[in-house]
Amino acid sequence: MIPRPIAALALLGAPLLLAASPPPQADWAAGWFSAPFAPIAGQPGGTPAIFANQTVRQVLRVDAAGSAIRLKLTNELGISPIRIAGIHIALVGADGHIAAGSDHAVTFAGAAEAWIPTGAPLVSDTVDLPIAALQHIAISVYYKDSAMPAAHHADLIVAPGEQMAADAMAGARPLRGPAVVSQVEVARAAHGPVIVAFGDSITEGAASTPGKDMSWPQQFAARLAADPRYRGWSVVNAGMSGNRLLHEGFGLPALARLDRDALAVSGVTHIVLLEGINDIGWWNKPDSDATAERVIAAYRQIVMRAHARGIKVIGGTILPYKGAVYFTPEGEAMRQAVNAFIRTGGLFDGVIDFEKAAADPTDPARIDPRLEPGDHLHPNDAGYAALAGTISPSLFEPARH
Repeated sequence: MIPRPIAALALLGAPLLLAASPPPQADWAAGWFSAPFAPIAGQPGGTPAIFANQTVRQVLRVDAAGSAIRLKLTNELGISPIRIAGIHIALVGADGHIAAGSDHAVTFAGAAEAWIPTGAPLVSDTVDLPIAALQHIAISVYYKDSAMPAAHHADLIVAPGEQMAADAMAGARPLRGPAVVSQVEVARAAHGPVIVAFGDSITEGAASTPGKDMSWPQQFAARLAADPRYRGWSVVNAGMSGNRLLHEGFGLPALARLDRDALAVSGVTHIVLLEGINDIGWWNKPDSDATAERVIAAYRQIVMRAHARGIKVIGGTILPYKGAVYFTPEGEAMRQAVNAFIRTGGLFDGVIDFEKAAADPTDPARIDPRLEPGDHLHPNDAGYAALAGTISPSLFEPARH
């Protein structure tokens, strides 16, 4: 057991005056999100990442503007409490360096340390750091004691000791590992939809250029940010590689993670659901049986649960996958049946025809070779641009009365 630090008492009883005050009438909304994994889910057969006396830095892009920031840390899938000895946040310039004067310490009820119980998230105090849409930030977490985060795996920089405020950390090395921050909230000046992209690796952005923000949710967010009509809108990515609707993959099934990874996202108004190809591809694996009817039944559950929260669900048709490692004629028939339901079943609050945007005109059962890297399953940067380009913002605009 990790000994409970004295600072943890401050989390329970410190006066709120110690924390920064949120802006008046702040409209808090997610500007970035990442769905947590269990400690070993991101690396099947491997060992969990354990940090001790190390600074772990992640650089990410926040897709909504705001006058202040809050961080949400996750231990929701953890198996033991986690102690964070400190966190800093800073703006990152186009040159990849931390912007001068932008480094801020993050506090929790006024304390620098954070204690996250097993199975819980933890939201930070307000950080008075104005941020523009599409701004990159660096989040530096110092683990003094041994800690095993249960979080989504991201491209991290790990350095020895406490180096949270350093621009270039001495002795740093890259690591694909768990990033304890699961959400960045912004205090928006302008209200707008918060769109959660919910799905598998095609939503997460697998096979896109690393570090270039080329997933379809990120490219759609860039489209919105370039148009003043969509000021205040936010798109966040809750994609999870290997995810399935009905069975566990590298993370919990979509039906099991929906509440945490979509319905509880700060300010969520819409979900774009693009999921089912892994259920279809693995339909004949032991203990993974799936049918078109079961996939559709899962969609019904997602829509029912979202509508109960006043959240709309936009259905995305499933991309072609002929030539992929798990392609079968039976699976293709399932995909066609599911897509026909998405288009005509009347379940969703809107439909995005991702299949049409990605299909090869000469063979609609496969992805256009110009839009995929050769695995016949995932789009490339251009393919994700095609998916983002086919989305109409009108799907998310408030109804006019």
